[in-house]
Amino acid sequence: MQARLAEVLDEERRAFATLVQPVPLVEAVVVRLLPDPEFTPGPELTGLGTDATRVMRRAWHRASWSWYRLEDNDITVSSVVDDAFGRRRKGRPEAEAAFERLVAGWISEARKQAVLHGEAPRQLVAVKVPPVEKDTYEERAHDPLTAWEAAVISTYQIAADWPAGTVALLVPHLIGEHLISGATGAMPVTRLTVPDSALPVQALLQAWQPETDDEE
Repeated sequence: MQARLAEVLDEERRAFATLVQPVPLVEAVVVRLLPDPEFTPGPELTGLGTDATRVMRRAWHRASWSWYRLEDNDITVSSVVDDAFGRRRKGRPEAEAAFERLVAGWISEARKQAVLHGEAPRQLVAVKVPPVEKDTYEERAHDPLTAWEAAVISTYQIAADWPAGTVALLVPHLIGEHLISGATGAMPVTRLTVPDSALPVQALLQAWQPETDDEE
């Protein structure tokens, strides 16, 4: 029964992975590592008045913490500009054009950094996948994984121990660093590489005993 369940889960994972593009997964991490741009409002942002710098910083924060594709950050930033202008029209076209140029600059820099980080060796990591949570109020299941985490697991999984809820991933270096630095009790993450070990990945994964919030 467990073997058949594991087979079905892997089939679903492979089907989902075919819909995911690996490059945006790395780019999404890179954006979070970029330094905050220097915001110097020009005459094209006159319509925002004294709020120009605050709106620019808010737009950057929303975009840099989004897991959307880089191009889709246009929508994220546009929503910030729309909220700032409200019903006002004066100066809006100029501000929208300025923010489009700003986003284009972020995208260009993120792609340059993604190429640089792409030269680093991949990392072998293990992840304890958190179980689906049931919302007692809405009586429906809630997946604690973000869309980015689910996409990474589906794309880079090379081994799994489904009874234990753990997976081994061979990921780009930057993604590995982000997973490890963001590990929590709910979703433990560790490097699986063991010096001079001849054990297969599946054996390394099964030997891992992650500590979870439930065990603390």
